[in-house]
Amino acid sequence: MFGIVIIFEFKENIASVTIRYQTSLLQENQAISVMNALGQAISEIINQKHQIDDISLLSATEKSQIYSWNANLAHHPGYRVDELISERCQLNPSALAVSAWDGELSYKELDEASSRLAQRLTALGICPEIFVPVCFEKSRWTIVAMLGVMKAGGAFVLLDPSHPHKRLLDICNKVSAKLIVCSTHHAKLAASLAPFIVELGDNDAERNWHTEDIQRPDALVTPGTALYSVFTSGSTGTPKGVVSEHSSFLAAMPTYIKSLGLNQESRVFQFASYAFDVTIFDTLMTLTVGGCVCVPSDTERSNDLANAIQHFRATHLSLTPTVARILDPQDFPTLQTLTLGGEKLVTSEFSKWVNHVRVVHLYGATECSMMSIHCITGTSSNLQTINHDTGSACWVVDPRSHERLQAIGAIGELVIEGEIVGRGYLDDAAQTAETFIQPPDWLRELRGNNCNKSVKIYKSGDLVRYAANGSLEFICRKNTQVKLRGQRIELGEVEHHLKLAFPRARFVVAELVTMPDSSRPPMLMAFVRPEDDSSSDSITGGRGSTSTAIFAEPTDEFRSLVPATLSKLQNCLPSYMVPSAIIPLAVIPLTGTDKVNRRLLRQLAAELPREQLERYQPTVRSYRAPTTNAEKTLRKYFGEVLSLPLEQVWADDNFFSLGGDSLTAMKLVSMARKDNYKLIVQNVFKSPQLSDLAGLIQDKKSEDDEKPGPFVLVDKKQDVIRAAAQQCHLPRRAIEDIYPCTSLQKGLISETMRDPSAFIARLELPLRSHIDISRLEQAWTAVAKANPILRTRMILSASHGLLQAVVRDNIPWTVSDNAECEDLVVDIGKPLVQLVLCRPAPKGQSQTKLILMMHHSIYDGYTLPLIIKQLRTAYEGGLLDPRPVSPFIRYLASLPNCADYWIPILKDLETPAFPALPSNAYHPLPNSTAVYATPVSRPSANQYTSNTYVRLAWAMTQSHHQKISDVFFGTVVSGRNAPVDNIDLMTIPTVATIPCRVTLDTDSVVEDMLHRIQNDATEGIPYEQFGLSNISRLGECPAHACSFQTLLVMQPAAEWDTDDFLQIPKSDANYRADATYAINLFCELEAERLEVTVLYDEKVVHNLEMQQILDDFGEALRFIRQTPAGVVRDVLNVLRKSRKE
Repeated sequence: MFGIVIIFEFKENIASVTIRYQTSLLQENQAISVMNALGQAISEIINQKHQIDDISLLSATEKSQIYSWNANLAHHPGYRVDELISERCQLNPSALAVSAWDGELSYKELDEASSRLAQRLTALGICPEIFVPVCFEKSRWTIVAMLGVMKAGGAFVLLDPSHPHKRLLDICNKVSAKLIVCSTHHAKLAASLAPFIVELGDNDAERNWHTEDIQRPDALVTPGTALYSVFTSGSTGTPKGVVSEHSSFLAAMPTYIKSLGLNQESRVFQFASYAFDVTIFDTLMTLTVGGCVCVPSDTERSNDLANAIQHFRATHLSLTPTVARILDPQDFPTLQTLTLGGEKLVTSEFSKWVNHVRVVHLYGATECSMMSIHCITGTSSNLQTINHDTGSACWVVDPRSHERLQAIGAIGELVIEGEIVGRGYLDDAAQTAETFIQPPDWLRELRGNNCNKSVKIYKSGDLVRYAANGSLEFICRKNTQVKLRGQRIELGEVEHHLKLAFPRARFVVAELVTMPDSSRPPMLMAFVRPEDDSSSDSITGGRGSTSTAIFAEPTDEFRSLVPATLSKLQNCLPSYMVPSAIIPLAVIPLTGTDKVNRRLLRQLAAELPREQLERYQPTVRSYRAPTTNAEKTLRKYFGEVLSLPLEQVWADDNFFSLGGDSLTAMKLVSMARKDNYKLIVQNVFKSPQLSDLAGLIQDKKSEDDEKPGPFVLVDKKQDVIRAAAQQCHLPRRAIEDIYPCTSLQKGLISETMRDPSAFIARLELPLRSHIDISRLEQAWTAVAKANPILRTRMILSASHGLLQAVVRDNIPWTVSDNAECEDLVVDIGKPLVQLVLCRPAPKGQSQTKLILMMHHSIYDGYTLPLIIKQLRTAYEGGLLDPRPVSPFIRYLASLPNCADYWIPILKDLETPAFPALPSNAYHPLPNSTAVYATPVSRPSANQYTSNTYVRLAWAMTQSHHQKISDVFFGTVVSGRNAPVDNIDLMTIPTVATIPCRVTLDTDSVVEDMLHRIQNDATEGIPYEQFGLSNISRLGECPAHACSFQTLLVMQPAAEWDTDDFLQIPKSDANYRADATYAINLFCELEAERLEVTVLYDEKVVHNLEMQQILDDFGEALRFIRQTPAGVVRDVLNVLRKSRKE
């Protein structure tokens, strides 16, 4: 059956047409549009008045409908932006206008400081239509400069000092800058860009400017006067400056303010770079309503964004979806509105926000202020909707000719009409005429006498289509302009500079390449054809369709040219416009119309495996011997882990080029850490050149390795200390330190608040007769003093939520003659560990016991042996080394963008959880226990960890029982691979529970699957501590992945080292704390034996079924350990056969 069927019927002179369609393909209004277009086409063909290319599919009815949608344009009173801000200064002079990292300004102070600057600028000749660059780091004085330039009648141009000097110089030359307003910090830079500078800062009032008699040019400034210019990427190689007038900005203002809910109480966080117009909107819109602009430092903006937002108590925040993805809405209790723009939205990027704040999607180009403001009310909102709710008209025209309107539902280029449209491009009449067009005939027909040259119309370059209600749906870009991480790039500008930078480049193409599996971020790539190839086919006839036919092997000469080329590009382009890879072309692929086949280049580049991409990196082998101590040390490491003689390893060699992989990278890191170097696997991947890596491990020897000082990991120090003292019922001097909780701790405490018995372990330790009770108690005191985690209590802070406070207090120690003593009660401000000494009762136990009760938030299976070992040392009179845990907490605060890791690997997960629960509302109660043990042979390939073998064996077992190849389950990782000094001795629980997804390829070799699983685990190390609750908030698929019902735990081999000191009974106390799922597997895999303790819910999995699952698990493990060269299908066949037997 076809999705769309059109039936023609002819009766005498009448033709009737019927359309039948699947509603999954077409909506009713779209079907009507198709029929209207078909009827219009038939009518024009019959009339034979046009050539095929001139036939319009727009019927008279639809044309009338489109005209009605765009009939009325909004007109705004003739204000100026600085007038509105000045009114606010007079209405509420004491209100806070700017709160910045470097100080605050009231509206009165802002008014006075900007007026002084305006008088100075006027004296220097600044007047209407003069453009004044403004060059500052993030600072309160930037806002003074913007307003001062406006008051002088000029137009400001914000410069980002981090951009290359050449780009900044091009901008200043373009605006014919006579002077620059700058900070003292950037005075030297500004002096190199313009003949005169005006420094502005804390001491500007003390400068002898002599401006009292200068009059501002109010009468010369009109709504049509230039307000600012923003420079965007230009196709000619030079940035192009868009000029916006006061009227353009004010046209968008009423809807913008209303949609975002801006008012006098608003605190708007200024995140965007000065290079982008979002900063201008955040600043000026806020000041026109009397709100407060919050300005973080450049360091806070880049490295500590979440804390900066919290610190400023921001109510409004504008971000790109990429940045919003890494933040947790629950961390920002004051936030009211999140504005997203700059990139295409997907549901996973905003779904976690909609239940917490107002989410607003902005659409607009620099050339036309803010054109569409779309409030997202739920996850079902159409994310690509464009409304023309700022008083503009939106027309959809033929992409080939704006003289023709498109039919409703047809894709075309968006043309915007209205006061929001800017003036054009500065000093670029040709580009302005091409983009800011004169009214087409169809518009003159609608507007009549009102349509004159003053009408402002902008061709956006965006392809859209009309919906039935007159709104528009964004499709894609028309031309070569792309966006990477929210930043607009004109590929033509990249190509222009690339051709200048690459010697003898005959042909260049720049493209944004999106990887098909989303496991890697989009990359800006360049494709170069050197001019020294004489093959005519290389330019005119190449229509190959494979990467081997089109991409050339990089020659030594080509490799030698790449580093210099990239260096030149970095001097003239922002970093986001510099290609990540330069690929040589053997031929230039052409389309059927002899145009460059850009789509094929993107497709082939996206399909390149990572290893092949590395061949196009600028690596030219030099035989330079290592010189520094670090280089010599790494040479020894490289040789040892790669089994290479030292004479074959050179200072500039690439680890992976020498044969390294993820496994050997792990070995390398382990070796370095043993020698007290701080190194992580990700360092090796990012800086694989030996000399670069040597620089990293040298640089890592820093103060970051030291223990953080007390209270430095929280702000509002006095407030949290006061709260801790009150909640712990202790004096303030008894609070030793306070820092954030880990995701694990938050989750465990939350569960215990719901179920007071959850995650509390009770360990009964029979004491041998020779143990001195007094010495034992003193030993526990010493252990508690050395281990802050044992003196930790949970507190609640109004600004931070759940925190952990370390108190100067001993572990509660009580004596009882009743072994059935009360359990530990976990609550805010109370101890999380308790010791009870149970003496022998007359008719009860015959031996004294020490009962240790601990909440799982302060220990895990790895830490208990460490604590008991220290207890013995202290009992025997030894001194204990302090074991602070705050370095681990500091490490967690610096985690990378975890969303970018978890979202792709869990994408499109649809497999049901295993085992299936009786109902969605059912909560498993693992009340049954089974112990399974089986011999397994030593592995024939010993390069894989026990964890890797167990994960693959379980994945095969689950796949066999679910009869599906894509499986997921939960697994507990130790967390001890984190790059924190002495983490192997820290007594904080570092374990983390994460979802594990394994997709079995039945034709794959077992060893390949082992390698893949181990590689995935290695790459996931930096993201392990993100927490299940955070992962589940990343979207539908991540949330589903966190709904697993099987938990796989590899138990560490417990090294109690107690001998005759304490009797440590083997019990399932450690297991019970983690067992909250339908199946909980606790595995110990030694050289030739697997032992599994499983806690399971018998209502979900029956006893016999559980036994069969364990048998299959053991069988799968035996097979993959014995036969790594076998095929996955063979393992599954073995399981099916054993099931039948």
